[in-house]
Amino acid sequence: MRKIVVYLMVCSMFSVLAACVQTEKTQTAPAKPEATYQPDITHVKNPKVTIKTMLEEQPPAYAYLPSDIQVTDKAITMTVAAGGSFLTMGIPVPGMTKRDVYYYKNLGTPILSKPEGQPVWNVQIVDIQGNVLYWFFANTEDEAKTFINALSYMIAHHT
Repeated sequence: MRKIVVYLMVCSMFSVLAACVQTEKTQTAPAKPEATYQPDITHVKNPKVTIKTMLEEQPPAYAYLPSDIQVTDKAITMTVAAGGSFLTMGIPVPGMTKRDVYYYKNLGTPILSKPEGQPVWNVQIVDIQGNVLYWFFANTEDEAKTFINALSYMIAHHT
């Protein structure tokens, strides 16, 4: 009897998921924002401290705030909320974390954007191929540019 109940629950979950999938092929993925801000690394002071402090001080309503942040000459390491299981459809579950390491040698130029209708600025940390690895949020454009400049400095001067 228990197997039948489990089987029915799994089947109903698959039915719900299948109903949510769009089959229309005419839609295209939204274009990735272009990097319009050119980083200025000439006047960067204490880039590692700047990166760590700004990651810690992000507006909490917009970002999964990382913990245990380490910024070295080679990489940024931080613990972030992890996606859940199949049953939670990838939504972070309280207490589940993962450790991310972003090596500067693998990072591309950070992308600055202002989400429409939002009071915050966004910096996309991307890899060399342009895949978004982490979203950093700042309250002001100047804060976002300071973060980009510090990160770009470390990308240019990694060891």
